[in-house]
Amino acid sequence: MEYKLSRFSNLRNDNYEWVGMDKKELFEKNCKKYPNNESLKYYKENPIKYSFNNFGFRTPDDFNDTDEGNIFLGCSHTMGIGHLLENTWAYKVNKEVGGKFWNLSQGGCGIQTDYRLLLGWKDTLKIKNIFHYTIPWPRYEFLNEKENIHLTAHTANIAKSYYLKFYLGVLSGEEYCNYNQKVHINAIRGLSQEIGCNYYYLTPEILGIHNNPRWYIGQGDDSLLARDLTHPTVGKQNYIYEKFLKIWENING
Repeated sequence: MEYKLSRFSNLRNDNYEWVGMDKKELFEKNCKKYPNNESLKYYKENPIKYSFNNFGFRTPDDFNDTDEGNIFLGCSHTMGIGHLLENTWAYKVNKEVGGKFWNLSQGGCGIQTDYRLLLGWKDTLKIKNIFHYTIPWPRYEFLNEKENIHLTAHTANIAKSYYLKFYLGVLSGEEYCNYNQKVHINAIRGLSQEIGCNYYYLTPEILGIHNNPRWYIGQGDDSLLARDLTHPTVGKQNYIYEKFLKIWENING
């Protein structure tokens, strides 16, 4: 089992116009439904290009063991589904901090995947800082000899019935979900200490947005929407960027 591989490793060294929830069919449907939407007009003139590096991560820098850079962990909010890369919080933080942009974020994944990817790359990449934006959603990853099994509300529902029972009975509960978050945040913090770098993390709870569903569905401000009209806006990407940068500046002067 190669623990370091991306879920999108099959997309390595290539460019795509559409990835994940950001689908061409959805965009065309929304353009017909909302013909005067300024954000959709913007993306017609400024189409998104998803570029994946030599290991299938959405980052312009090919991974190597020579250059020093910053690790970014998280789900599609960090990967930037529905956004130009330069509009994502991670890209903006890295530009301010300096160094290579080692973006390990994965759309649709949870904190277990964040931990696995850091574990897999910590001895290869030279890491200055780790920035981690994690959302306490019941997303899990289980490993066997052949594959990484990602279990979410969607996959549990379409998989075998015992997956669904286990998911609904145990994994989707708020208590276990929060416990799983704390376990892996502490595990990632331990890896950062082993590496000898700073670990910065934010969650919706820390940001004070934990009980605000509008945050997650691309509403609540007048900034540029994500192209799929679902993921957080550019304004919310900027909010996360500003919070991380402030934390980093407070520690590094």
